[in-house]
Amino acid sequence: MAKRTLGLGKAAKAKKQKLESEPNTNDKSSSEDSTNQLTVELPEEVDADDEISQLKGLYKAYINSDRDNELIVNGIIHECDRLLRNQEEGAALPPTFYKIYSIALSELANFHIDDVKQIKEYFGASLERIETGLEKYPGDVELLLTRSKILINQIVLQFVSQLKLSSEKDEANVKELLDNALKVYESAEQKASDLSTFDAFNNDEYFDILEAVDDLLDIVDNFGKDEAGDNDDEETEVDGKNERKDDKDGRHFDDEVDDDDDDGGVELEETHPLYPIKNTDEYNQWWRDHTIKYLENLNKVESPSESLIREVNQRLGQSYLQESEIPTNVYTTLKYDEDYAGLEELEGLTLYQAQDIAKDLIHKALGHLKKAEDKEEPESWVNIAEAMITLGNLYELDSKEQEQLYDEAETILKKANNATNGKYQDVLENLLANQ
Repeated sequence: MAKRTLGLGKAAKAKKQKLESEPNTNDKSSSEDSTNQLTVELPEEVDADDEISQLKGLYKAYINSDRDNELIVNGIIHECDRLLRNQEEGAALPPTFYKIYSIALSELANFHIDDVKQIKEYFGASLERIETGLEKYPGDVELLLTRSKILINQIVLQFVSQLKLSSEKDEANVKELLDNALKVYESAEQKASDLSTFDAFNNDEYFDILEAVDDLLDIVDNFGKDEAGDNDDEETEVDGKNERKDDKDGRHFDDEVDDDDDDGGVELEETHPLYPIKNTDEYNQWWRDHTIKYLENLNKVESPSESLIREVNQRLGQSYLQESEIPTNVYTTLKYDEDYAGLEELEGLTLYQAQDIAKDLIHKALGHLKKAEDKEEPESWVNIAEAMITLGNLYELDSKEQEQLYDEAETILKKANNATNGKYQDVLENLLANQ
């Protein structure tokens, strides 16, 4: 993801924003007065007479922003505090209130990434609010999804961020924490299915959960590279050559063809907290399975977001393409590389096994990439064309199937090239040179 790291990682990596003005007094009313001076343009649909509607509007304004203003987050929290204090006896605050309150508290951790104690306190308070909400609204799908989201963000900021290559399992049982967060997510899926209520999946806030899982797995894959690189320049060079595609390309699958860390990552000790996550494909497969499930649920919504459907399909398409890389390379190596002449199999695959597996994966990728096509975005057309070229390479030279795929790809690339004033000229010329 050219590390689009959700609210959490984005803030954690980027801006430790300092407020231009902070109240100098501990007086509560003074603090609230200062917060109330914040001016935020709320969505037009906000009802000025409905306090919950105003809270939702403030929250939406923050979520749709760069999420780098701590003052807005504090404003949301102050408003939640006020609503809770002024709650009339017997009146109930809606599930949305608890969702917003808990997320706002967890967001504060992004602005204090160097203070482990504060991070722990923010997530503790955040989880308390979501638990209170679930006590009042057991099985609420959005509250369950929110709890899962907070738990995953907590894993990154409170636990993984504190680990080193020398860390031991007893410092943090990250696998157990992750398993727990994923089970909460699964319970939300199941509840939505039981109730036949899928509207929550039409909100990209909740697709962010799968992005957060993807980000976490990427962190695990690459954990220790910087630390090891400081001591080993040669290792850094290898890492550079083998660096994974960014996360927006979808979840990476390792075929585990040998014992070496073939993605260029650093080998972890078995006692390291991240070892049981890195050395299995279980979580990559979980990401794939539940991204597919997300798409299925999204398609059950009466009027699903077209942009979200494209986004989910794009990630799935790129995920299948990445998984196809090893069998594709095996096929082309056994087929055309004279250094491997006479070798019957490579990486545990024969020529035809590799060909069949790669074709199947790329066909699946194309199915999703075509659904991800945006008529206004030439890059989405090029993704389709490049997948067609890769698929064409798996057929016999000059075969009917290959020529057809190359011709279709050429047409798409010419269209994209014209629309972008020659941005894809190199890709087009490379295709034409190989025909």
